Amino acid sequence: MKHSIPGYAQLAALAAIIAGPAVFSSPVMADMTATPTPAQWQEHKGSIDYFGLTSHYSCTGIEGAVKQVLKTLGARKDMTVDANGCSSLDMPSSHSLTVNVHMYSLAPADKNATSAPVMANWAPVEIKPNHPSFMGDGDCELIDHMHDFIAKNFSAQNLDYRASCTPHEITLNSFNVHGEFLKTATP
Repeated sequence: MKHSIPGYAQLAALAAIIAGPAVFSSPVMADMTATPTPAQWQEHKGSIDYFGLTSHYSCTGIEGAVKQVLKTLGARKDMTVDANGCSSLDMPSSHSLTVNVHMYSLAPADKNATSAPVMANWAPVEIKPNHPSFMGDGDCELIDHMHDFIAKNFSAQNLDYRASCTPHEITLNSFNVHGEFLKTATP
């Protein structure tokens, strides 16, 4: 008995054959094959001044959002993130608040370093609405306000940082941050 494949399935199979292994590769797979780079943890302390006209966060909400973004970029999990300017009800007392951050991120190893290097890879990272899943179109102002902190406290290559926020409006696809960040090489 002869089986026929519907037209769309034939096209998909042909496309997979033509494209070859590139269809099945992913940034995670690319990281595992990259040559590890010696790196070292560097301590960073700083603050992010947030003035939100479109999106309003509770104090614990903005702390959680900042932590998730920083972890995505490769910060160590033991960071502390504290929002200042909060009322006893976990809400900012105005549209603005300051988020203080104490964290560690990787930097290429210094030849004079006294501690053993950590093996790391330059990993591609992209943050945009709905990617990673915790980000949404309403997070544009947060990403915009985090720009200086990220640029100063992370080692990045080919960093492209775009945030086009419109006050009092949630605009689709209003931000995109992508580049290669140093992340630990352990799987």
